[in-house]
Amino acid sequence: MMTLRRFILTVECNGMIIKASQRSGARNLANHLANTQDNDHVTLHEIRGLAGQSLNAALLEIDAVSKGTQCQQPLFSVSFNPPQDADVKQGQFDAAFAKLEQKLGLTDQPRVVVFHEKEGRRHCHVVWSRIDVDNMRAINMSHFKNKCTEISRELYLDNGWAMPQGLQNKAERDAFQLANSEWQKLKRHGIDPKEIKSLIQKAWQSSDNSERFKQALKDSGLFLARGDKRGFVVIDHTEKVYSLSRHGGIKAKELKTRLGSPDDLPSIALTNVRIRNIYTKEMLGKVNSLKNQHKAQMRPYEDQKAALIKKQRQERREQQEQHNLKRKATMQTVRSRFRKGVMGFFDKVTGKAERLRLIGRKELNAVKAEHAESRHKMIFEHNRERAELQKQMRQNKERQLEERRQLAKTIQQIRAEQRAEQKHDKLRQGFEDSTLDKGQDKPKQDKDGQAINRARKNRRERDLD
Repeated sequence: MMTLRRFILTVECNGMIIKASQRSGARNLANHLANTQDNDHVTLHEIRGLAGQSLNAALLEIDAVSKGTQCQQPLFSVSFNPPQDADVKQGQFDAAFAKLEQKLGLTDQPRVVVFHEKEGRRHCHVVWSRIDVDNMRAINMSHFKNKCTEISRELYLDNGWAMPQGLQNKAERDAFQLANSEWQKLKRHGIDPKEIKSLIQKAWQSSDNSERFKQALKDSGLFLARGDKRGFVVIDHTEKVYSLSRHGGIKAKELKTRLGSPDDLPSIALTNVRIRNIYTKEMLGKVNSLKNQHKAQMRPYEDQKAALIKKQRQERREQQEQHNLKRKATMQTVRSRFRKGVMGFFDKVTGKAERLRLIGRKELNAVKAEHAESRHKMIFEHNRERAELQKQMRQNKERQLEERRQLAKTIQQIRAEQRAEQKHDKLRQGFEDSTLDKGQDKPKQDKDGQAINRARKNRRERDLD
């Protein structure tokens, strides 16, 4: 199997993200771009300069051509993600592609353009071939990180978008960057990376020193520890380990300033033992019960989402069929104007045929522009509908996240009370034993002690409920 080696740049701007990578793995990339499971809509917009007319065939063709060179990463993959509320038309995307091509020396290189729509947002993936077939060598992508950053700034200025602080000042850029493989791995285990980041960020913002940060993490069901490879890590109640800097979006310098040295923290193994003492079988049952309850609450939203996507796809198919019919009718009308035989030859001589050809081309371009506008309006309307549903889903998820955080905090409080009660009972038992005469049988537990234990148990059950 072909190994996948990538060098990735991400310029994140709270809205516009340009993500560029030199890579191999044409088949894997094609599968990713054609993924309709994670995306609401996938549109293959353009294949330029390639014989293959499918996504898979086009990327495999680029890979095959590269075999005649020593290039190990023949694909240059870039994603363009404009601000969510911006009404970005195709011409603006094309202008962005042209800027990048000119800046990086990829003008007229074979390329594939794919649009993805997800959660009410539309973004574009463009894959260029790095292979110069005339000279059979790979185009050098030197300093493409800085060049992509410049293009991002230019796009914001050209389109009149408010430029985020992360793009104006590199120091204020979001440090939360996970590779796609890491992101997908967490999703397969039922873990939302955004949720982990939210919990860590909330604990970080509400604390100003190491002890308060550790307590804030515990209240969210996370535990700070010393990593085996990385400095600071957090561990959840399932003993899953996360890098604090990568998953929390906190820079290493800030971590060192506030938390000091990770050597003062317990190891992962010791922290896992403490987690098992806190999250007993009873407590894990409460956590899993709440998770199942939240899944049931999200099911109607998921059904509504599936129905909406199905309806939108049907509307787009119907629109495409109408466009095809109108385009064919226009082409037939244009052809019917040209006379045949001697009269047709006379039209060529007099220049009438050329005038008709120009008129026909103008009419076809007008139809093409009309279809592009109507298609853009439908896409914009569909994304607006999907964004409204996504807003409801996000609000519900935020409420559920707060409920899980409150449950984690309650579990911490209960375990703290239980430890205090155990200490108290041990002291009480020692006092009672010291008052017994030698040789005298130990009395049975008094009724007051039984009543206290029952009251403690009832209080814990009320807190968990």
